[in-house]
Amino acid sequence: MNEMLDLKLVLLRGESQGPIEMDGLGRSSRLRMQLQKKSELSDRLAVNLLGLIADGRLAPGARIPPERQIAETLSVSRICVRSALDRLKENGYIESVQGAGTRVVRSSEKLDQLYAANLENVNDLGNFCAYLDEFLAEWVDLSEQAEEVATILQPLLAVARSSRRFDPETEYRVRCQLVRASRSPGLELLLRRMARGYRCYYNSVPPIDRISERLAEAAGAMVAAARAGDKTALILAMRDYNSILRSAVIAGAGGPARRAADTELVLRELNAHQPEKLSDIIAREIAGMLARAEGREEDVLIGERRLADVFGVSRVSIRHALQKLKEDGIVTSRERFWTRAAKGDEDAVREARDSFEASVREFKLLCNLRHFQEVWAARRAARHASEKDKADLRRILAEMRRPIDSLDRSIDLDLNLHLTIARSAGSALHFFVNEVLRGTVTNYFVYTLKNPDLRGPREVLLKQHEAIVSAILAGDEDGARDAMERHVRFFQNNYDAYMVSSSAA
Repeated sequence: MNEMLDLKLVLLRGESQGPIEMDGLGRSSRLRMQLQKKSELSDRLAVNLLGLIADGRLAPGARIPPERQIAETLSVSRICVRSALDRLKENGYIESVQGAGTRVVRSSEKLDQLYAANLENVNDLGNFCAYLDEFLAEWVDLSEQAEEVATILQPLLAVARSSRRFDPETEYRVRCQLVRASRSPGLELLLRRMARGYRCYYNSVPPIDRISERLAEAAGAMVAAARAGDKTALILAMRDYNSILRSAVIAGAGGPARRAADTELVLRELNAHQPEKLSDIIAREIAGMLARAEGREEDVLIGERRLADVFGVSRVSIRHALQKLKEDGIVTSRERFWTRAAKGDEDAVREARDSFEASVREFKLLCNLRHFQEVWAARRAARHASEKDKADLRRILAEMRRPIDSLDRSIDLDLNLHLTIARSAGSALHFFVNEVLRGTVTNYFVYTLKNPDLRGPREVLLKQHEAIVSAILAGDEDGARDAMERHVRFFQNNYDAYMVSSSAA
């Protein structure tokens, strides 16, 4: 992974290490998660500072609050603060000035690279936020939730009418409420993990006094369309609202916004929040494994030692996760083993039906999101792919052309091809969404490619892959986009037909 892509990922994640190595995603036939452990508090503090520098709230030459003040405000040790500051000094972002404390450097190649990384993230986030708004509008049920959605959107109209500085927190809170209205746990997880990215984008919006009237008109149209239950009008109004914001961001692009924040704001922004508990992450993953009938030998869950190896964590963390699942009634203990909790026949049938109906909707919803990402990445890959990326694409495609005895190997190759396209695109946002939706990404490939009704003939898929790779190698952006669009549409059509025939049966 190149340095620029890594820097962009750091700004999106809020910490240096990612929750999964992307190379590991290409082993769909091998159960090995290797989840991220908790990052050091000093690391998150350093990255929070880096984010403030990247978006200009700590402008070149701006003074960093004293160590003691940061430590007291955040209830951390001065050693932790010093470690964070030392790391940024070593990387050339800040410096100690005799008699003036610690300040952001006034200029450097590293600072220019940081601004460029942040600007690329903001551009990608602008596209993605606009798409996700329309996506959410498509998936909420306005026939039953018209008034609820109108009430959710109302604060956007209030902020626009006030003509004051743009309010990123209101924007993010509205999206969270829309996701809850869509009743998609996968989207809710994605939005929680993208909180930093959303704020990064919305913080780049300049004062709205010049666009407040247009913004209020678009927000008012959104509220009215929702209240009337008119989904088409709602999507068009959302498109207009996001276009106005996007134009304002682009007009102010080209460098850091020179809007130095006061010390109180800096200290508040530096509050490094604890990530989700590791045991909660593992518990969620194990529950997903059980739902997919993975990780079991007959009715018994694989042992703690094996689970610790799968997730790359200690047996203590596994034990805490299993205890949580036991309290939730998902597993039960039996002598030295853990197994799925027994349920009455009627409860089991009802749960299976409800789970199937919810999972079909959720799977289709997240697949649509993935398809948007794939088409977007293919076009970018045609512009940004390095010689190494192109060589890897040629190598994977050459192996796809050979006879393949193992279906699992075919899945690995297909998944690796798409992940190589993602890497070629150079978009940290695309990588990040892949990380967050890791389970959906892998399950999508396994489920579709193991089902002949969904994957279609091998020759058809090979021709589609050849068209995508050829366009990327030729630098044909529109061709790569169109080829990927045909590829994902092929699966969408097969999936829709398959679900209709399954329901009829």
